[in-house]
Amino acid sequence: MKVPVTSLLLLSSSMAFAELQLSEVLYDTPGTDLIEEWIEIYNPGCDLVDLSSYTLADNGSTFTLAGTLAANTYYVLAKNTSGFEALYGFSPDASGLSLSLGNSGDYVTLSKDGTQVYMLAWEGKVSGWDISAKHVSLYRTSISSSSSQSDWATSSIDTPSTGSLTQDCSGNTDTGSSVTYDGNYYDSVSSLSGSSLKAALQDLLETNHTKLSYSEVWDALQYTDEDADNTDNVILLYTGRSHSKDDRDGQTGFDNQSWNREHVWPKSLGFSSTSQYGYTDIHHIRPADKTVNSSRSNKDYDEGGSAQGEAADTYTTTESFEPMDDVKGDVARMIFYMDVRYDGSDGNMSDLYLVDNTASETGDPFFGVVCTLYTWHQNDEVDSQEMTRNNRIEEWQGNRNPLIDHPEWVTDFYSDQCG
Repeated sequence: MKVPVTSLLLLSSSMAFAELQLSEVLYDTPGTDLIEEWIEIYNPGCDLVDLSSYTLADNGSTFTLAGTLAANTYYVLAKNTSGFEALYGFSPDASGLSLSLGNSGDYVTLSKDGTQVYMLAWEGKVSGWDISAKHVSLYRTSISSSSSQSDWATSSIDTPSTGSLTQDCSGNTDTGSSVTYDGNYYDSVSSLSGSSLKAALQDLLETNHTKLSYSEVWDALQYTDEDADNTDNVILLYTGRSHSKDDRDGQTGFDNQSWNREHVWPKSLGFSSTSQYGYTDIHHIRPADKTVNSSRSNKDYDEGGSAQGEAADTYTTTESFEPMDDVKGDVARMIFYMDVRYDGSDGNMSDLYLVDNTASETGDPFFGVVCTLYTWHQNDEVDSQEMTRNNRIEEWQGNRNPLIDHPEWVTDFYSDQCG
């Protein structure tokens, strides 16, 4: 039996809080709706959730979930496995979704034990819900107990199985770094501080640096940025999307959803030739969605602007780019590495330095915004994935990022300017 729209209007303003949230829906697909539509659910809590007490429904059908969903994890339910795989290169968590998800106005509800807890509607099916998306998904922008159109946005590239929603389930209130480095790489400089330490680190990083070719960077990134949960994939920097290693720019079948090599410190700012160390230094090169990379261009990092559109919680202006919170600290420490590593003594590299503005232009050897990056470093601590990447880079390139291993050195080097 179809649910009357009037009852949805009453429920949408007073929903019960649930352990799960609707997080992304593709209802108007680029190909065939019958095999390509999907719904993503997110567990924002810190406990395993039994899915069997939950149902999804639209204006005509009901579907009962099954299995469990781990804390801080996404779950994708597709209509058809092969249709989903053709779009994204990997399998959904489950298939067989029977909801119609109409293109000309519909809704989907999430209920627990018969009580509706969340709703998403589109194209005017429910009053107050006029949002629409053609050939791309609708995604939730933040964790919320409400259910309103303001919680949702239209993506220009959908990201099933990943996103910007996150929950800290560590239970650790310590403000220090969550992981530490206990190796001996820095023994020769451990007694130094300030400018003396920074200069000694430059020498250490240069001495141990094996320069890669630009073609070797492809292979290196497939190892350094490998998805621990799916070793056939890499994690893309700005979207957080897990994406097939094989679907990269220049390969057979590549398109705008493929990944390419993002220079976090833009190569146009100080090292435009592949013969230069910075051009192939994988400490600041990351796999990224091709069109998000293009959108970032060579803009400085700063806060503010309009929503980028493809990467969730990402904003941009004509001069600056602000990534999602989850990677801000990672980005900052890569930029600080470049400032420490390159002081002009390599012979073919400029002296790279940081500024506190967005004035950099093509050809300049400087980059900003240093105090924004300093704040990002403080707010987004080093995690195990970042440390694992640092370890793997050492295997390929021979040197390490000291600002990951010793985040306190960021304060030592930049607090006078930004503290």
